[in-house]
Amino acid sequence: MAQFNIYDSVIDLSAIKDYCREKGHLCHYSRNDVFVRQGSVGKYLGVVESGYFKYTTFTSSGNEAVVGFAFVGEIVADFYNSYNHRPSEITIKAGADASVSQINMVEARSLFDASFDDNLSALNGTLFREIYSRYLELHRKTPTERYLDIIGLYPHILDTVSLRDIASYLLITPVYLSRIRKNLAKKSGE
Repeated sequence: MAQFNIYDSVIDLSAIKDYCREKGHLCHYSRNDVFVRQGSVGKYLGVVESGYFKYTTFTSSGNEAVVGFAFVGEIVADFYNSYNHRPSEITIKAGADASVSQINMVEARSLFDASFDDNLSALNGTLFREIYSRYLELHRKTPTERYLDIIGLYPHILDTVSLRDIASYLLITPVYLSRIRKNLAKKSGE
């Protein structure tokens, strides 16, 4: 699958990923096992080796909302909050059985400090640009356009992620996603 998180292809994180794989611990997470819990300071940073993780938060009505993903080869962490010793505003949990080469955040902090030579603002700026772009897409595009974008860029996402989680990420209901898929199937059959 193509890199879901654009920052991963903009910033060279290979040294950090290599360190996680060489010096970290390979940990296994069953579906729905928590990597970072909302309200707690994240303890780890890792590289997803198998499966995937979903980033979630709770809506005002108490429902879980999917706000992001980390797939194979990508870093999984609530970087900003964990790095700054702040409680997470999200929960990161395994969306399927998953493995992660992980290190503790103290090690990760040292690596980032050494790798980015006091230029963490560039990393934070890249993370901000990605999040801001996703936010703007919510206003620029219809749910159908956003769905087409996600399956166009990541065609195998439907093999990995549940339609319910994709709908949540797109800020629509599963029923509405079903309608979109049905309408697209009709159009392609015409």
